[in-house]
Amino acid sequence: MSTKSTGQKSDEPSTDEYDVAIVGGGASGLAAAVFTARYGFDTVVFDRGPSAIHRCYSIGNYLGFLGIDPAAFLELGRAHAQYEGSEIVDDFVVSVERDADADGFRLHTQDGCDLTAASVIAASAYNADYLSDLDGGTFHESGTHPVDCEEATGRTAIDGLYVAGWLSGSPHQVLISAGHGARVAKSLIEDRRLANGFWEEVAQYWDWQVEGGTYGDESWQQHIDDWVEETIPEDEAISEERRERVTEAITEERLDFQLSDAEREQRLADGAALLREHVLEAEPLQDAKQDPQHEQDPQHEQDPQQQDHEQLEA
Repeated sequence: MSTKSTGQKSDEPSTDEYDVAIVGGGASGLAAAVFTARYGFDTVVFDRGPSAIHRCYSIGNYLGFLGIDPAAFLELGRAHAQYEGSEIVDDFVVSVERDADADGFRLHTQDGCDLTAASVIAASAYNADYLSDLDGGTFHESGTHPVDCEEATGRTAIDGLYVAGWLSGSPHQVLISAGHGARVAKSLIEDRRLANGFWEEVAQYWDWQVEGGTYGDESWQQHIDDWVEETIPEDEAISEERRERVTEAITEERLDFQLSDAEREQRLADGAALLREHVLEAEPLQDAKQDPQHEQDPQHEQDPQQQDHEQLEA
């Protein structure tokens, strides 16, 4: 198991350039990070500020858990995202703007970090003021909720910017937020594949694992070749070089879906170890009313009525 899968946050990013930057380390942000990192994108999650999950006394409706402490749930989620290759940074994004020197975004943080990302996923449940400078200040009005986007996919009017979880207007439930974060990540991946020459029928990406030896023989390769050929749009001119490049990429990624027996057993063992460390053997943690994070963060104040609403929904 990776030595970086601690569930704890880093003080600063390891670099100043990422494929994907995610603002918010709740269920939607961490689920998105798992998917983008597993695809191979350099992913960083910024996780500081108020968390909706911390308002919940116990999470009892997340598949597989009859009850789990919210802080332990987040720590387990961070460890999973780190296991897949994501970085989790304890910092607060204060602004996101278009990068004038590249096709992407520049992010500025509370602790003074400046970095670029090709894509950004806004997954902060409450506050999206860091988006208010985009498009000359016309994209999002400070203090408003939710952010304007296509709710199902998280896509916005700004290419490369996505919105996940409650910030998108989707239902405010932990399990739904996690699923929405994964779906938004798949939308991001699909869009990047389209930009890289995949056409619509082959741009969707399915993250799954099969037994070693399932793929790879001649009949399987012929099936891939035939399928790619059948999906080529009739109204679009696809060059032979592009078709071969896409076919090769799809072949390689499908072969990578395979796990050997040893790899499968290792992942199962690592998953059990994360559960033991962060859930089964973890000491009970304090609830949100005593959470110092909420006491110290001056950037978010809620009225009691909204807090009661969140406790019911989480």
